[in-house]
Amino acid sequence: MRIASVSNLPFMPLSITVTFTNSKTKGGGEMANMVFRSDVKWTGESVQCDARAGKHTIRIDEPPVLGGTDTGQNPVEMLLSALGGCLVVLVNTFAPQHDVVVKGVRVKVEGDLDPDGFMGQAPIRPGFSAIRYKLRVDSDSEPDAVAALIAHAESSCPVKDTLGGVPVSRTV
Repeated sequence: MRIASVSNLPFMPLSITVTFTNSKTKGGGEMANMVFRSDVKWTGESVQCDARAGKHTIRIDEPPVLGGTDTGQNPVEMLLSALGGCLVVLVNTFAPQHDVVVKGVRVKVEGDLDPDGFMGQAPIRPGFSAIRYKLRVDSDSEPDAVAALIAHAESSCPVKDTLGGVPVSRTV
């Protein structure tokens, strides 16, 4: 394990320091794997909890119909927001590489989920059966450059990639 500054990356603040788990990625790249963490704790009220990652805390809750108090996004809305947020970040990160001047980016994300699955009321999938998004980039740059930028962001999006299926396990 080693500590390294990642301030040479154009999309990260100069003061960030990360812990690397190894010196190379499995794919042979130059950057090491980064371990991201979130600590989620029940607040003691209904089903609401607070998720802390780094120095940021986000309230997670459910609407009253699902036993919550509606003080924050529910977990599946956060998942959709993570996808949209990741795409917005990547469009802005990669825009200079594609000679695109971004005036605005918006991602609208929606997913189909039948609550009967996670409530145990039907033998159906408890998670999303489909997720869709619309990605709009406002730019006066060449349309081909904008299209290439969008393709680059979509193909590089770690959240989109993760939603494609990775092992998820509970550790003791």
